[in-house]
Amino acid sequence: MDKQTVALTTIFLLLVLAINTTLGIKCFRCTVAPPNRYAANSTKTQLCSKFDHSDYFTVDCPWSTMCVKRIFKIQLMNREQETISRDCALQKETEQIYRNGNWTKQHHIEEPYQEGCQTINDSTYCFCRGTMCNSATKVEKNSYHADAMAVIFVFNVMKYIRNIEY
Repeated sequence: MDKQTVALTTIFLLLVLAINTTLGIKCFRCTVAPPNRYAANSTKTQLCSKFDHSDYFTVDCPWSTMCVKRIFKIQLMNREQETISRDCALQKETEQIYRNGNWTKQHHIEEPYQEGCQTINDSTYCFCRGTMCNSATKVEKNSYHADAMAVIFVFNVMKYIRNIEY
């Protein structure tokens, strides 16, 4: 393979990577209770009791930069049961803007959360960055090795491209 072909292939791969990351992240989504069967947007039931890390539980999060895992207790008949739910972090902010005589909605993504876990009202919320990072049953501190490897790879590719002589 000549240098120009390698450079074009590298640029193509970087563009694909950039497009994939700008479209948002993917998170696991599951709930404790089944959705209301009469609800308009109940497309599929994703119960956390059946969670198996499969694609069935993945969702696109175009309005999030983070995933969330909530750990909480529910009261059953005679005991408490600790349970987990997973989803995209709620970061979409919608404002009504008055322009040219009309009200229109304007959406943007806020960054109100920090990575890590915090307990609020007997629930622990764990926020993380990265595709499908909310899969762990326990909190993992070193779950970002794939992201680090991607950064190292891109750095080395850019370094290689700069050294190509045409």
